[in-house]
Amino acid sequence: MVIASNVKNALADTTSIKSIALIHRNMEYGGIETLIVRMVKWLCDNEFDVTLFLFSKGGPLLEQLEGVPNLKIVAYENKLDSRFNSRFMTKLVSMKFKDKFDFIYSFSPTSFLLSYMLPGNNRLSGVYHPETYHKDYMESLKRTLKLLDKDYYSKLVFMTPSVKIKTAERFKEPLNDYIFPLPIDLYEVEDNYGNYKSRRIVSIGRLTDFKTYNFYMVDIMERLIQVDPTFTYHIYGYGEDEEKLRERVNASSAKDHIFLHGKLKYEDIGKVMKDTFCFVGMGSSLIEACGYGVPGIAAKINDWDAITEGYFHQLPAYECGDTFRDEFNVYKVEDLILQLMINPKEKYDQIANQCKEKIKEFESDSVMENFIRLAESQKGRN
Repeated sequence: MVIASNVKNALADTTSIKSIALIHRNMEYGGIETLIVRMVKWLCDNEFDVTLFLFSKGGPLLEQLEGVPNLKIVAYENKLDSRFNSRFMTKLVSMKFKDKFDFIYSFSPTSFLLSYMLPGNNRLSGVYHPETYHKDYMESLKRTLKLLDKDYYSKLVFMTPSVKIKTAERFKEPLNDYIFPLPIDLYEVEDNYGNYKSRRIVSIGRLTDFKTYNFYMVDIMERLIQVDPTFTYHIYGYGEDEEKLRERVNASSAKDHIFLHGKLKYEDIGKVMKDTFCFVGMGSSLIEACGYGVPGIAAKINDWDAITEGYFHQLPAYECGDTFRDEFNVYKVEDLILQLMINPKEKYDQIANQCKEKIKEFESDSVMENFIRLAESQKGRN
C-alpha cells in the first residue's frame, strides 16, 4: 500500500495519538477481520504504534500482517473458541503495561467489554451488523458495560448510517452519529472488468445465515438459464451454511451452472472479477467488485424474497447493502440482472462506471484520517 506523504505529515501535525490498541476475537477469514488487516497496515504505515489483542485465537489472516512495522500481536489460544474468554480477561488485568494506550478500538460487544481491562485514555467500539445488539444475551452484557461506564453507549461507532438506525432500536439512550465506513484502497484498472457479453455472475462473502442471497440466487439461476443457457453463477466464500448451500445447489436444475469455489484470498479478487457480467452481494466485497468496473447489485440481509434497493451507485452515502428504510424503492434482483442484459452496451457501461465512482466514498486515506480525528475528539474520555 502506498500512502501519500502529505497524509502522514498532516496526521503527525494534528494528532496527539501515537499508541493504539485494537481488540477482536480472532483473525479467521471474514469481513471484520479483513477490515482489521487494512486498518493495521494503514495505521502502521502512518507510524502509529499498534497492539492487536485477540482473545480467542490467532487465525490465517495473521499471515498478512507478518513483517508489518510498529505492530505487536497478543493472541490467546482458547481451545473452546468461546464468545467470551474469562482467562484472557485475567491475562489483560495481570499484564504490566508501561503506559496507557492513547486510543482503544474494539469490533464487537464482547471485545468492547474486554477493552475496559486495558489502560487507555479513550475508547470506541465498532458496530458492523444491524442486529449486533438485538440478541437476547446482549442485555446482560449491556448491563455489565453500564456498570463499567455509564456512558458506554456514546462510544459506539457504526459501519453505515443504517446500522446506527437499527442499533438505536435497542437503546433507550441517544446514540451518536459516528460513522466509520469500510476503508478501501482505491486502484486503477485500465479497462473495466465488467463484460457486457459475459453471463458470469459472482458473489463473494461468508456463507452465513443472514447472507441469504446465495440461496435465492439458485432459484434465480433456474430461470436465467431458460433465458440464456450460458449464464453461470460463481460463489466464493465459506462458512457454517456451506453444506446446506451445496445441498441446495445439487438439488437444483441449474446445478451445472452454479459453482462453489470455497475460500478466496483478498489479493485474488481482481482475478475472479475479470469478464464478469455482474456482482450480487453486500459489504466490502460489493465495494471491491464495483471498484473493478463491474455492475454491483446490493443484497439485503435476511431476505428470502430476492429484493434489492438497486445497483450499488443508487444507495445513499456510505451504504454498501441493506439500508432498512421503508422510503426507498425496491426492485427484484432478477429484474436488475435482466435489465443489464436488455440494456444497450452504453447503458451497461454507464452503470458500471457509476458503481465504480461511488467507491470513492470509502477511500482509505480519507476514511482513516476521519477515524483518527474521531479518536482524537474522544480525548479525556475513559
